[in-house]
Amino acid sequence: MQAEAIAIINAVEQACDTTALTYRGVCYWPLIRLRLWTALMQRMVIGKKTGEGDTVSNAGPSFTTEAAAAAELIGPPALGLLRGENSGAAFVANPDIVFFARPEEHSDRTPAGMFAKILDSVIERAPGPWAKIELADPRTIGFRRATPSQFLDLSRAQAGVAFDPPGTLVGFPDVAAAVNRAGDVSLDQGRMLTDMGKIFYFARIFEKLLRTLGPKAFIHSVYYHPVGMAWMLACRWAGVTSVDLQHGRLGPHHGLYTDLIAAPPDGYDLMPDRIWCWGSRTADDIARHKNLLCRRHGGFSGGNAWLYKWRYGDASAFTPSDAEAFRARLEGSRVILVSLQPLDTPVSPPLLEAMKAAPPDWIWLLRLHPLRRHTAPEIAALLARNGVTRFEMENATTFPLFTLLRLADHHVTAFSSVVVEAAAFDLRTSLTAPEGETIFAPEVENDTCRYTPTGPALLAHIHDVLSGERTPVRSDFIDMTDGVVDRAFSTVLNS
Repeated sequence: MQAEAIAIINAVEQACDTTALTYRGVCYWPLIRLRLWTALMQRMVIGKKTGEGDTVSNAGPSFTTEAAAAAELIGPPALGLLRGENSGAAFVANPDIVFFARPEEHSDRTPAGMFAKILDSVIERAPGPWAKIELADPRTIGFRRATPSQFLDLSRAQAGVAFDPPGTLVGFPDVAAAVNRAGDVSLDQGRMLTDMGKIFYFARIFEKLLRTLGPKAFIHSVYYHPVGMAWMLACRWAGVTSVDLQHGRLGPHHGLYTDLIAAPPDGYDLMPDRIWCWGSRTADDIARHKNLLCRRHGGFSGGNAWLYKWRYGDASAFTPSDAEAFRARLEGSRVILVSLQPLDTPVSPPLLEAMKAAPPDWIWLLRLHPLRRHTAPEIAALLARNGVTRFEMENATTFPLFTLLRLADHHVTAFSSVVVEAAAFDLRTSLTAPEGETIFAPEVENDTCRYTPTGPALLAHIHDVLSGERTPVRSDFIDMTDGVVDRAFSTVLNS
């Protein structure tokens, strides 16, 4: 499905000059790529109905004002940086690196506070002074972070900023027609104008901050949203190297990272300069179909700092206080970890069929996607309607992933990137969706995974794995060589 979506995107790039699509001189094609990719994935993957499978509400989490918290200014008042009452953050005047986090990234609980595993694990190994920044929102400032954040108050930070007047979307009618012809997707010009206006608004404020702090690099994860693209534009204006941290298995084709066949020599202003990849395979996927003349948006191997921490560092702080009690409850059972995804049908009919027919000594740990934890009651009700009782969802969702991987005997998913993290713990995976067979073709070939499209096929694969001796999984997807994270920082700071 991803390859089909990429073919549609590339067809648009061949049908019109996408580098000529500008808003106040900035090419907005990456934003159209985002909207087109999102629409195609919704049609082909997320909203695809699988047989008679039950659907659940598939919107992201919302925050209420009940969590509102006070904050105080730190640093020069004109920067608009705040410290929350639970944050303990200190102003850093001249950081080498500015890190940007979103509140929902803080998904792992520790005694010191919530931990953003992708970003905070990289911050822990930063070689010099750094600043971690979030946007100030009274609904999300209140919870304690293990790695403190400074909060950027836009109302204060915009003081003295000269904002750009509204622009026009040059070339929009032509590209909208090409998108409709190639992918049967309608682009909303009004929404695009609004998004570009937001990007410019945020970017001017971020530019002011970056020029004042003067970092060498900016690092975050998941750039493809208006705020993320605004950071990319601000970095370009301020002359700061921008880096996006790999957050999952991107696959050989991903509309926001790969197949940039039309990228101009100096790249796109709305995309990161570099991609910090878990290993060389992702970096190769990014490079394979990128315009050879383009000097930006390439990947480099930096490893997975979160996994590196669990392999080589001290992860004792992430062991839940009730982990031993949970382990005792699982004693005598064969433990099947299921990584659910933000799909309209998260528990597919084949998975449900297998859960109903599984031996009584199997227990299924259903791990909800971090952005769909609020759907737990719906999924519990779905399982109850189908008579499934041998499952656990609360601890399977709130415990750190790697704690669960150490407890599990097998892993199941549609196409989650947990596949490659499970392989690092010598766990094999059953893939229940055709997208998984495509994305993880190398893992299927080396027997790390098997595509199991039906309930009986899924049961058969799990039986095969459980009946044999647990053997090491051969996977080179994540670079786990000693010092890989430190070498990545050298690459970033010397770009």
